[in-house]
Amino acid sequence: MTPNTIVRVGANVVRVARRSSIELTFREVKGTSRDSTVAAGVVVDWIDKTAYACAASWSRASCVTSYVGNMHFAVPVPRDTPVTVQARVVHTGRTSVHVQTRVLIAKPGGGWTVCTECFMIYVAIGEDGEPMTVAPFTPSTELERRRDVDAAQRMIHRKQIEETIQQLPASMGTSEGLTLRFIAETDQRYPDGKIRGGAVMKWIDLAAEICAERYCGYDVASVLTGGVRFYRPITEGDLVEVDARLVLTGSKSMHVLVRVRAGDRWDKQPQVVAYGLPVMVAPDGTGSARRIARWEPISDEDHAVAEKARRIRDLRNATLVTPSPHAGPNEGVVDEAALA
Repeated sequence: MTPNTIVRVGANVVRVARRSSIELTFREVKGTSRDSTVAAGVVVDWIDKTAYACAASWSRASCVTSYVGNMHFAVPVPRDTPVTVQARVVHTGRTSVHVQTRVLIAKPGGGWTVCTECFMIYVAIGEDGEPMTVAPFTPSTELERRRDVDAAQRMIHRKQIEETIQQLPASMGTSEGLTLRFIAETDQRYPDGKIRGGAVMKWIDLAAEICAERYCGYDVASVLTGGVRFYRPITEGDLVEVDARLVLTGSKSMHVLVRVRAGDRWDKQPQVVAYGLPVMVAPDGTGSARRIARWEPISDEDHAVAEKARRIRDLRNATLVTPSPHAGPNEGVVDEAALA
């Protein structure tokens, strides 16, 4: 670890040491969901807080979220339970810091269970408000080199997903949907006053949850979220629009396309902030998901959006099935010494 250095983060002058890994613990006692597990948007917010601290420590600057990776919740995160979030730097670009995270809960008999993993990308911002160059991360072990290569390969799929998103039609179609509109008034802000990416992810998850519940008539939970590219930040006081639309169904799953837009309250054409495609299911109380009615596209817009949704799903699955080198020689086993 390098010696402490005086740096300016937003309006504050702080003493920091460059670190490549950070661990934080969270706990939710109550929430908006009626389920006994923590909502995906809340977990993403915890991940963003931890990953942001890691990226800011490495870059020694304020950062903004550029990308939130895909998260498959292999194990639900229980409410009223201590949750550990670990973050490590695995790759850097000229102005970006790529952070790998994982969410852990302690097993009753000892050891850890991995609930989900996620890759986050942050862009370092200088005092002039523009992206700034960051110190390069140089892998020093074979495991770190594998992680670095894995992070670089994921960027190829992300570019393909972004190109597909850009081809989405302006209309969201005629299926079940809703729009949430509100003023961005929250204490979830970066040091420079921009709204945190984790807060935006909570809005995306909430809109998808409501949309899916309106469609199937049951309480739902997220099994896959993330995969969100941020195109611009949201400023406190902006009018935010979160459009959610059901675009694809499986026998038990509901894919909800969510588009976030924001701008001045008098702006009739707010700019796109981010897109997301959460996957929701309706738990039946026995550990399984209910079967749901199949949705069939009707209009031309329905078919166009569904086709793009299938394309995004397939590209996203390509990153999910890529072996993650987080655990060294024994995949699936938590490498407790890795972040020591």
